[in-house]
Amino acid sequence: MSTTSNLKDLIELLNDGEKFYSEAATKVKIPAYANLFQRMAQQKQAIASDLSARLASHGETAPQGGTMLGSLRKFYADVRASMSKDSESVYVAQLEQTEDRILEAFRDDLTQSDDMELRRIAERHYPDLKRTHDEMRDLKRRLAA
Repeated sequence: MSTTSNLKDLIELLNDGEKFYSEAATKVKIPAYANLFQRMAQQKQAIASDLSARLASHGETAPQGGTMLGSLRKFYADVRASMSKDSESVYVAQLEQTEDRILEAFRDDLTQSDDMELRRIAERHYPDLKRTHDEMRDLKRRLAA
């Protein structure tokens, strides 16, 4: 796969995350979770902007939307949350799975890509993405306990 194709895929995943976090922030009742979700959405948007700039340097336009799976996951979470007494736990669990998808994509590009530019991009953002992934994973575990 080419650098531009991989960058577009990463941007779409980040767009999924940004949109899902932003919408979840408006639907949860606990202000601390709303603030956390907004911070996570901002991180995804910032990384997508950086990747979009890289894409533009290749003469390509960044995708504005996300993936079908991301849309389905958000819809599924909304339905489950509407039927649950603990909508926060539902959103946290689904958002943590979104984090899994993003982290896995960056890890794959970091460890498996033959494209050195793509590896450098993934390497630069991976530590922050790993930190936010772990934060959501830990929150999910605390809520499940």
